[in-house]
Amino acid sequence: MADTPVISVVIPLYNKGPYISRALDSILNQTFQDFEVIVVDDGSTDEGAEIVRGFDDSRIRLIRQVNRGVSAARNTGIETARAELVAFLDADDAWMPGFLETIISLREHYPDAGLYGTAYEVHFPASIVQRASMREEGERVLSSYFGALVHAGSPLFNSSSFAAPKNVLLDVGGYPLDVKWNEDGALWGKIALRYPVAYSPDVCSVYNQYSANNSVGITEYLEDPFLQYLSTIPGDELLRRGDAEDLLEYCDLSRLVVISRNIYSGHGARARSELSSVKSPRYTWTRYKLQVLSYIPRCGMRLIRKHAKTLSYIKRKIIRT
Repeated sequence: MADTPVISVVIPLYNKGPYISRALDSILNQTFQDFEVIVVDDGSTDEGAEIVRGFDDSRIRLIRQVNRGVSAARNTGIETARAELVAFLDADDAWMPGFLETIISLREHYPDAGLYGTAYEVHFPASIVQRASMREEGERVLSSYFGALVHAGSPLFNSSSFAAPKNVLLDVGGYPLDVKWNEDGALWGKIALRYPVAYSPDVCSVYNQYSANNSVGITEYLEDPFLQYLSTIPGDELLRRGDAEDLLEYCDLSRLVVISRNIYSGHGARARSELSSVKSPRYTWTRYKLQVLSYIPRCGMRLIRKHAKTLSYIKRKIIRT
């Protein structure tokens, strides 16, 4: 095996001791073996770091730092990566055996791309499994990343099912810091503005929904970091893009997502005032529903959230059975 690995795998670790062994095992069981693993322990207070040290494999490196957040941990991994290509795996997720092989295939076929991603599965409690991403067959460079997102209605890949060249990650400034949510979407969007995006519809990653999500429990008013970034770019520059129509449609979709989150967090009046910024006729009915929901007081929203989770769980259970 070469001294410099073909791909570096970055795992941010913060109090995920019960899951980190599974994540590392899924890497060590890959069909493609020319990699290094960089586990960045972001000030954990559990046994996670000791579990990592217990793996007898020279390809695994452990870096410890004071707690600065998941984006800072990932950026540390990017900076210390020795390979030209960097993949990411959250400590409570896992890869299927062919993930790295699929990423390397995308890299070989589309060397000019700045982002490589695969489809993934979401695992819920009670063994419920939901396939995410588009269902079209065949790996390819997306003709429009933003158009594909609008068509799919959900992320094409997640924080544990993509890779990017190190120079590209550094070019866009890495993960944004001091962001409450959707730091992944901001990173991917910034890359997609500058580089092609290659995608495989093969399901190669497992996202475990049952563990803690960093956006759960957020009560302050949220802003979308990618929309904030776009606001710094002159509008005429964006409109000259070949995918401008898709980008504008995606921006409306993103606005609706953050508006809905803010409504459910109890910020109905402020969120309602932003509905007028959504111009696409595609989302007329969604705007109307959010308009109605925005008048429900915070205590009512807590009740709706409680029952919405139950109804969603039942719906998924029925679909699977």
